[in-house]
Amino acid sequence: MTQQHEANFQGQLQAALVDDPDFLRELVREVLQKFLEAEFSSFLGAEPHQRTETRKGYRCGYYERHLILRVGRIELRVPRDRDGRFSTELFERFQRSEKALVLAIMESYIQGVATRRMKKITVDLCGVGFSKSHVSDLVASLDTDLKAWRERPLNRHYSVVYIDGLYSKVRERPRVVSQCGLLALGILPDGTREALGTAVVHNENEADYIAFLEDLKRRGVRRVDLIVSDAHEGLKAAIARVFPSSAWQRCLFHFMQNLTGKCPKRHRKEIHARLKAALRLSSKEGAEKAILQLADEVSSWNPSLADWLETAAPEITAHMEFPEGLWLRIRSNNLLERFNRELRRRVRLVGIFSNSASLLRLITALTVEQDEEWRSERRYLNPELLEM
Repeated sequence: MTQQHEANFQGQLQAALVDDPDFLRELVREVLQKFLEAEFSSFLGAEPHQRTETRKGYRCGYYERHLILRVGRIELRVPRDRDGRFSTELFERFQRSEKALVLAIMESYIQGVATRRMKKITVDLCGVGFSKSHVSDLVASLDTDLKAWRERPLNRHYSVVYIDGLYSKVRERPRVVSQCGLLALGILPDGTREALGTAVVHNENEADYIAFLEDLKRRGVRRVDLIVSDAHEGLKAAIARVFPSSAWQRCLFHFMQNLTGKCPKRHRKEIHARLKAALRLSSKEGAEKAILQLADEVSSWNPSLADWLETAAPEITAHMEFPEGLWLRIRSNNLLERFNRELRRRVRLVGIFSNSASLLRLITALTVEQDEEWRSERRYLNPELLEM
């Protein structure tokens, strides 16, 4: 009987989602409205009609506000107190990232990038018509805040800096090209995380990376103990030039992905196991020696793979110069990879960006939100180990 009831409920839910396009929008509205009511009660220190000595004010009706989200236009009733002191964080948080996404779609549509599907999305998202001037006004208001964030001063010392990139399609008339959105994340000596900056570059060459790293320096960064990234030659050269005293760790996650493409299928399992065993050793010297021994054995049947392993040996073991308790979290870009999955999900909604500024706006807005979460979460690395 229980299974039949669950099946009926799932069927009703599926029918509601398919047949009623406003179902999800109304569900989101109800959740956000409840959030506003709970936030307001916490601000006042009392529930509606509740008598308490800790009350900080009194209710005074509502005023109407709306949010434009991916599920459409959401109308909300915002509680108001008599003294006008209540201010919710809900609108600032949602409007920043969602506005960036909506603007990217609007711009693409106006610039002729959008398809018939994109036209439908803009109608569902906005609920109202829009013009070039309206979009320009929205862009100007959002870009001012995001530019201020990208240019804010940074700390002088970071124990670890992770750098990664995300490719997206951008319209450069008359062509559509692939551009890279760069993101840098820093770990402070107290173990907390901080997003350092974002940028969009046409090509991942040395000059682009130098400009990106020099911007970090211009904003205050003077010392970085370890930089973790993929093994792009331009980035490696830029790191050596801008932060010559920093250690560099080749991202182990990307290295293993590259190995899969270079190693014949019949040898992959063995090579992977040997490398993992080498990286479980207790010293950098021992790990390098084991990898070089593996390269010698591989040279008999694949000299180019052997040369590649030999070159990579000191790059993928750089993290072993630091305390062992940090190794798992400083040997790869996994922290940024998780965030990049969310970025890719948002980017796919746009498809092709109308220009690089639109791509930068969306990446920066999402990064600012993620940065707020990183700062509020517990330390990512043990500060006692970072001091060793």
